[in-house]
Amino acid sequence: GLAYKAYQNYQDGKPLITDRSVEPEAAPEGSGFEAEQVSNEQAARYLRAMIAAATADGHMDPGEQQRIVGSLSGTGLDREAEEFLARELNAPASVDEIAAGVTSQEDALRTYTAARVAIEPDTAQEQSFLRDLAARLGIDEALANHVDMTARSAAA
Repeated sequence: GLAYKAYQNYQDGKPLITDRSVEPEAAPEGSGFEAEQVSNEQAARYLRAMIAAATADGHMDPGEQQRIVGSLSGTGLDREAEEFLARELNAPASVDEIAAGVTSQEDALRTYTAARVAIEPDTAQEQSFLRDLAARLGIDEALANHVDMTARSAAA
């Protein structure tokens, strides 16, 4: 929902969201951002992006860990999923690895948004990671700024 909201405002030429009460909304059918259109492979990429962003500065703080684990709530993690998480935490994906499977602009934006919502980019390494990921995914600075401000507003 956040990726859709940021993209919609960007496309409409609206100013950056500064309101601290943005609620994620379900993307409308046909927008390319519908949650039910996300494949398992894409969902795994989004999780990999979240982990890579959270570990970009060399450690994952408790807030970042909570956002990542919170994104998995209700999924009923099985042993395979726990092993996946352990592998990713021990060897986070690179920007190139994350971007490798992206197939559309919407997918790129969802991937970037996943990374952004996992962290509060308060270190130079995290900021650099997000800039590099946006560039590799073909997301221009203005759109990345929309995602950033939408994520900040939703987190408030």
